[in-house]
Amino acid sequence: MKTRTAFTLITLLGIALVITGCGKLDQEEFEMWQNEHVSQVEKTNAEMSNKITMLDTKVDGQKMALMEDISEAKDEAIAASQQGDADTIAAAMQNAKELDAKLRADLTETVEMQSEKAMKLAKEGDAELEKQLMAESKATEAQADEIKQLRAKVMALEDKVEEVEMEVAAKPMLLTTVQFASGQTGLSSKAKSMLDEIVEQLMSESDATIQVIGHSDGAPVLRGTYRSNWDLSQARANAAAKYLKSKGIDAGRIEAVGKAHTDPVAPQNTSAGRAMNRRVEVILLPLGAMM
Repeated sequence: MKTRTAFTLITLLGIALVITGCGKLDQEEFEMWQNEHVSQVEKTNAEMSNKITMLDTKVDGQKMALMEDISEAKDEAIAASQQGDADTIAAAMQNAKELDAKLRADLTETVEMQSEKAMKLAKEGDAELEKQLMAESKATEAQADEIKQLRAKVMALEDKVEEVEMEVAAKPMLLTTVQFASGQTGLSSKAKSMLDEIVEQLMSESDATIQVIGHSDGAPVLRGTYRSNWDLSQARANAAAKYLKSKGIDAGRIEAVGKAHTDPVAPQNTSAGRAMNRRVEVILLPLGAMM
């Protein structure tokens, strides 16, 4: 339709130009020319309209045919693609089956090889283990013999220790020693405290004899109550024995003895030595023991 309108405008423009160029044409000739020309233009327009209609019809037909071809091509492409996918899937499945079969075969072979190797190692290990067990058995037997010998030695030592303990128990035991001032027989507070510490032990050893032995420093006794170191040492022993009796010790178990200066424990020529020798010793004498 746009083409037809443009053609009409061009024709009218030409007519205008002709009219302008032929200004001297009369009215009748102009109308005749105009009618003829309009008729010609209408005819031409009709022919063009028919051609355009035919062209539109043809274009529409080609468009429909093209759409049909495109649709068919699309369906064929989809079918081909689906077929291709099916073929690809089938090929993949076949490949997977083949790989699975190969993998199973490889695994079976590997398992068999490992099983044989394990059996071999087990046999070798059994032999080595048996060898080790035999060696350990011999070592255990040797250790058992050593243990028996050690036990015998221990028993012998225990017997010996028991004998020694019996001997020690049978020997006199010095429990304490208290000191005295020069020429004195009275017990100091310290001496009494030391005697108090052994009272419980003396009572527990009810079968033992208690010896209380007095000593002097050997210095000459020139005056006083005591005539000699013998009398002085005996008086010191008697003082300690009397104190123990006052603490509940049976008097029948106590033996008080004075030894003067005959058993010194330190040099007599020094003041420190003489101080150590002025003493009373309390000795526990078990039943059957001898001094």
